[in-house]
Amino acid sequence: MEQIKDLFAPLVGQLVWHVQRGVGTFLTLEFGMPHLSIREPISPKSASSPKVRRNLRRRGVYVTGDWHLWVQYGDWILSTSCGVLSSDDDPDSPMDECLRDLDGQRLMSVDPGTKRNSCIFSFDLGGSLEIWPSDEIADDQWGLYIWNGDIVSYSNQGELTFTKSDPNEHIFKRLY
Repeated sequence: MEQIKDLFAPLVGQLVWHVQRGVGTFLTLEFGMPHLSIREPISPKSASSPKVRRNLRRRGVYVTGDWHLWVQYGDWILSTSCGVLSSDDDPDSPMDECLRDLDGQRLMSVDPGTKRNSCIFSFDLGGSLEIWPSDEIADDQWGLYIWNGDIVSYSNQGELTFTKSDPNEHIFKRLY
């Protein structure tokens, strides 16, 4: 757990912003200064659906932070002043207000969670996010994507993996 605390030390005191639920139980959170990322159009494979082909032909412009936390295949529960939101709640639930309640809070600490190989992220206005291994998917719980190209993944077995992305292999062009 000390390695995780050290990893998140630069984020302590930072505002969390653009908290969003993604596909399924995915959750994304941004920290630090905003940057533009651009995905150039991609030539779709003919086997792709019309919707996928249309989306790939578009140029995408995205705002990302110095640190992008992507909760991928971990289960999670978020507590804020509005209540509790879990990873298996209906995506159209009014409880998604909890995600907006977390926006703008400052990260105060990252500590061991209540379950094996879990972490609790605590925020200054009472928000807390606990992430633990999924029983259904044996993949990384979360990944921390750092603006310099470093990627840190946390597995369901409680192991951190550090990788460096190759900027030439990105479909996103980062604008500074």
